[in-house]
Amino acid sequence: MEHSQKKTKLHFEHLLLKLYQLNQQETVQEKMDYYPLLEEMSVFYNLTTEELQTRGFRKAYRRVVEGL
Repeated sequence: MEHSQKKTKLHFEHLLLKLYQLNQQETVQEKMDYYPLLEEMSVFYNLTTEELQTRGFRKAYRRVVEGL
């Protein structure tokens, strides 16, 4: 998928799935800290951190990592 498609088609459900997949892969829980993960996802989706947050990153993070 090219970056422009990622940028326009990214929704909360995509973030939730990607975070869930990362959470299942990580053996070191510190790698799932909020800000480093936000930066990693920002690079992956070619979006600013602010754009990710408006698309539901914090909510997805809390659901996957914090179990809320």
